[in-house]
Amino acid sequence: MQGFEGRLIVVYIDAHTHFGPPGKDLPPVTPEERIKLMDSIGMDAMVTTPPYSSISADRSYREANLFLLDVQRKYPDRFYCVARVNPHLRGRAVEEAEWALKNGFWGIKIHLRNEAVSPDNRTLIFPIMEKLREHGGLLLLHTGEADYSHPTSVGYLAEHFPEVPIIMGHLGKSFYMDAILVARWFDNVFVDTALCHSLEAIEKAVDLAGPEKVLYASDFPQGCIELETLKIKLADISDRDRELILGLNIKRILDDIGKRRGL
Repeated sequence: MQGFEGRLIVVYIDAHTHFGPPGKDLPPVTPEERIKLMDSIGMDAMVTTPPYSSISADRSYREANLFLLDVQRKYPDRFYCVARVNPHLRGRAVEEAEWALKNGFWGIKIHLRNEAVSPDNRTLIFPIMEKLREHGGLLLLHTGEADYSHPTSVGYLAEHFPEVPIIMGHLGKSFYMDAILVARWFDNVFVDTALCHSLEAIEKAVDLAGPEKVLYASDFPQGCIELETLKIKLADISDRDRELILGLNIKRILDDIGKRRGL
């Protein structure tokens, strides 16, 4: 991928996308179509997780997780799959998380608003975090709304599980300053830029939390990859910051998980 001034971006990875089984997500619906799209824009890989639309009648995401397991096994260099769980299923959610991590998923996604659960819920969230700590893996959280997903509540979780990389999706939306401060305070907390509030939010994240704490993301297919990438290009940050944000940072996180697993 070419940078803003023709400079080559070394690694281009989208840190937050969604991919569900056919009929349960927006197109493109096959991994081959997504790879064709990535190739057309010079993207190396996607971190991807099931969308809310893929939830089953039993309130689990097992069908969608199985779909992504097959995708990752076919194309391990293009898709870094993150399993989705519903914490309200309690023991079943913990079992699903352990199954996913043992089968090569790179982490767990919890949509705090969709599942109506706060990240500081010791009963529902901490057992899942224990599996991430045990097996190695990242936690991807939806953040932004004031009810269950306010960014400041992530700090409590980060403090208790410093070994687990925690990605705060959407840069906290309108609460981006809170998200930035949590990322600044905790070494294991990162923010992604998927559908984030503004260029100012990205610039302040780089300035206050540091460029190594910011991950480019699009929320594709709900978000537009090209538009979300343009935000990184237009932000008033250095070319080196862009290289880190557009891929090197998430690659470092994934590489660290791989090393811990002996990959």
